[in-house]
Amino acid sequence: MKAYLGIACFSDDDKSEGCRKMGHPEVGCQPIIPPTFTFVYYFFVLQWPPSICDSYIRCRENIPTDFTIHGLWPQNGRNRGVPPYNKNGNCTTLTVVYPYPAMRRVRRARLEGPLTQVWPDLRNTSDIGLHRRFWRHEWRDHGMCSDYGDDPIRYFRVAIDLRNYLVSVLNFNGGVTSKAIDISTNVQAQVEKIPQIHCIRSRTTNNNLLGEIRFCYNKGDATPPDELFGGEMGESMEAISGQE
Repeated sequence: MKAYLGIACFSDDDKSEGCRKMGHPEVGCQPIIPPTFTFVYYFFVLQWPPSICDSYIRCRENIPTDFTIHGLWPQNGRNRGVPPYNKNGNCTTLTVVYPYPAMRRVRRARLEGPLTQVWPDLRNTSDIGLHRRFWRHEWRDHGMCSDYGDDPIRYFRVAIDLRNYLVSVLNFNGGVTSKAIDISTNVQAQVEKIPQIHCIRSRTTNNNLLGEIRFCYNKGDATPPDELFGGEMGESMEAISGQE
């Protein structure tokens, strides 16, 4: 089965600007927060692998058929990602765990199995080396400046738990044609907040696909980011094509 649906967010500069230039439609919330440069909320990003693998990533085999995690990213009050710790050491007062020791903790905690299932590198879901580099990248660029900079196990477990909860309530199915505005409305009905929806372009059909959904969570002061919030709905969008 090939399911052309996917999920993501529009407010980070690289993807947002690039997608606007390519004519990719977007819809979502614009968080109502003070315009500061400090960490004030999270993006939790789910991606729909069949779409991602039919767009900008060439995946080798065993493409997941349910949402996987793209990242749990600290964002500042200007709707941009907080710079990585190695470029912004004052992003946290915690005694951070550096990437390689963090990954050793992940292995000792037996988290590699669950992470492979829900947070894989889609280029090859059978390659544990790719996964480890991907998780190390996410920890270095995002986890170290999060509420969990001193505890990589909690960072990854929080992300796993958030993904499993959202997948259980969203109940998405591939192989359908929907409007992005309707997808956003359906998600809102389940979680009671407006998500950010990002569409990508199929390289095989040139159709618009749902690539990612991003959810906004308040900064938690070292507690799980369990308070979801949203803002005003964006513009109406064109139909997203899906097929089996």
